[in-house]
Amino acid sequence: MQAPVPFDLDLTVRSHGWYDLAPWRYDPGRRVLGRPLLLGPGRAVYAEVVEGGAPGGLVVRLSAEGRLSAAEARAARAQLAACLGLEEDLAPFYRRIDELGRSGGNDLPRLGWAGRRGAGRLLRSPTVFEDAVKTLCTTNCTWSLTRAIVANLTERLGEPAPQGTRAFPTPEAMARRPERFYREAIRAGYRAPFLRSLARGAASGRLDLEAWRGSTLPTAELGERIRALQGFGPYATEHLLRLLGRHEHLALDSWNRKKLAALRGMRRPPSDRTLRRWYAPYGEWAGLAMWLEATADWHGDRSTWP
Repeated sequence: MQAPVPFDLDLTVRSHGWYDLAPWRYDPGRRVLGRPLLLGPGRAVYAEVVEGGAPGGLVVRLSAEGRLSAAEARAARAQLAACLGLEEDLAPFYRRIDELGRSGGNDLPRLGWAGRRGAGRLLRSPTVFEDAVKTLCTTNCTWSLTRAIVANLTERLGEPAPQGTRAFPTPEAMARRPERFYREAIRAGYRAPFLRSLARGAASGRLDLEAWRGSTLPTAELGERIRALQGFGPYATEHLLRLLGRHEHLALDSWNRKKLAALRGMRRPPSDRTLRRWYAPYGEWAGLAMWLEATADWHGDRSTWP
């Protein structure tokens, strides 16, 4: 499997916290990313990807029960490519970074490193449904609670997969459970009815979430469709847009407001209006520029990886 050049697997994996949520597994020492993938009802593989070979080369290892067909192997590789955002063209973003770097400006972040190292791809799930569920699980809670909710969902509802793992649950598996199950067994709290509603909509076909990846809808219209989902406020909407490759919005929350204030030596978080002004020169890439400034120290010589 070939990635764009430059490409850094670790940068993409640790672009945000998804790698830390089930059913992902990441070994940072060996730089091996793995997870089970569903290829169809009752059919799963365990997939691992590592860097290797020529620049941008990625080696994929697949484990399955029984013989794996060529078509199944292609489908698994396609899912991994989507997870790593290999189809995204970030060249216009890197050009904008260079243009703004030449023009200067006190409020502009120093993002030249992103183009040199190939930063900007965000780890995604194989399906938009999984990304939407996990986005709901990040709202108004600690990261430890997010991890627990997602682990509970995977363990209780995910299909068995090779190497003793379980895949992320399908919409159909989640739709069959009552709201009480999400409150009591999954410990999802107030998110319980939102998770059930999302699953039922996707399972019935009323919500074609997968069509949103690669959609030609204007970002504003796509954002309206996401915002119509139960439980999706401004942050959750803009976060899911980010995972769909739409970076016009900043997806602001308490963490990035506080982090940006600290990075810029401010005693208190700036207003949202100020933040939007800072990143407006990046146009459709504003949110990605903000995110890379906020997380640049995760990827330096002395990593502050949380």
